Amino acid sequence: MSALDPSYHWPPETNMSQRCPYCHDRDIETVATIPYVRGRVVAHTLGVRKFMGCRRCVRRAIYKEVGVSSLIGWFSVTAVVLNPMMITYGAVRGLFVRSDEAGVKRALEQAGIPDDGAEADPLRVAYGLAAAMIAADGKVEDEEVAVTLEVGRQLFVDFVADDFFKVLANHKDLPGVSELAFLLGGILEDQEKALVFGYLAEIAASDGHVADEEKLMLEEVRTKLGISESATLSFARGQLPPAV
Repeated sequence: MSALDPSYHWPPETNMSQRCPYCHDRDIETVATIPYVRGRVVAHTLGVRKFMGCRRCVRRAIYKEVGVSSLIGWFSVTAVVLNPMMITYGAVRGLFVRSDEAGVKRALEQAGIPDDGAEADPLRVAYGLAAAMIAADGKVEDEEVAVTLEVGRQLFVDFVADDFFKVLANHKDLPGVSELAFLLGGILEDQEKALVFGYLAEIAASDGHVADEEKLMLEEVRTKLGISESATLSFARGQLPPAV
């Protein structure tokens, strides 16, 4: 039965693993946020990268982002001015990655994932993914919010706009899109994974342009959800994967 069917409801709330989304070995220990800038000759994009995982992996993720900024963060006048400060901040932040139980708890709660082993609400996690995707480029666009509501109501019979807005209002406390996708991938069947991915793709394209950062993020989400490229293409053609 498809989630597009009016009689469809999400399965009962399901336990999620709280293993590090990067190494899948150690527990989630900390969260970190660093700013970035990307120049495009006459324009630039400001945003933040959010990381949640074990301390070792979060530190590596920060330094990886610093490396990317060092290579491609320069191609506008504004970026040339801002990028050195952001690279320096990221490099210093990586030195001081410590356990942050309060930050992890706050991020998980905002995403609808209890940190005490209790059951999680898959739809609340979907709200978190959508909110994180909307805010991924550093700003919340009205067009993206409108599409999120419209498509959300079509895909999820239990979608509640007020609940989504509560999550969106606190998007700065959410884990990163990649981490949320990893957690969500552990509780959904292939059909639901394809629906969620299609949901995010619609949001990204709602302003008429999918930025390079959004394309990379969508690919990372696809990988973290554990869905194949063929399943993604099938969804794009309006063909859901067969139910299992």
